[in-house]
This record gives sequence, structure tokens and C-alpha cells, in this order.
Amino acid sequence: MTPSLNHSYLCRRIIVELEKTGKWEAWPELTLDIGAGLIPDLAVYKRGTIRPNFHEDSTKCAVLPQLVIEVASLSQSIHELMQKAERFLKEGIAAVWTIEPYGQLVYVSRPGSRKVELTGQVSSEGVSVNFSDIFGSDEEQV
Repeated sequence: MTPSLNHSYLCRRIIVELEKTGKWEAWPELTLDIGAGLIPDLAVYKRGTIRPNFHEDSTKCAVLPQLVIEVASLSQSIHELMQKAERFLKEGIAAVWTIEPYGQLVYVSRPGSRKVELTGQVSSEGVSVNFSDIFGSDEEQV
């Protein structure tokens, strides 16, 4: 998968919004210790749950996030991302948000259920993001 401009933009905007809360941290491209290593676009943790160790690095994180966020890119189908979401859920992650930029949709997947949210406030697992703001332009939010 080659992340597109829209993909990178949305990840950046989501990270900024989550950091503003003071409660959540979004770790980009963190390899989770699931199978050979499963990498979400964003792994969301309560602030301070994981910390870097600059004396000894690791290639996988054993602490599972509260929430995983996936953003569709040009080279990915929604079907592929829904399959990836199911893998995260089967491993014990409580919820996965899959963002489809073109339709400005957010699929919220939880064990045994999936719902589609149109832009607006999306909340689960105590995490809340206003996707109307995320999809708005930088100029609109100044």
C-alpha cells in the first residue's frame, strides 16, 4: 500500500484532533504484536499508556490500542480494509474506524457489528472525533 496525499492529510488531522484532547494519543504506523505484525494507520491509546525507550527499541508493540483507525488510500479497497478490521477485532481491539475519504464516510466496526457514520461526531471507546472538522479545509478551521 502506498499512502496517498489524502490519506496522509487525514491521518495528520486526526492525530492533531486527538492530541488536543489531552486524553488520547494516536501512534502512526505502529506494528502491533499480532501474528507476524499487523500495522494500523493509527493506533489510539490513552495518553501515557505506551512510551518510547530510547535505550532499547522494539519492532512490535505488545500493548493493544483502545481503537484502531484505518484510512483508505488509492491502492486499497474497502473490502480489504473491512477484512483487516475483522483481524484487529478478533485479536481483542474493541473498535476499528475505517475512513473512506471520497464519500467522507466512517465505518465503525465492533465485534459483531458495523455501522456507517456520515461526517459529524463519531464516538466509540471513549474516543470522539468531529469528522466534519477533519474533512473541512484548513482555512475553514482557522
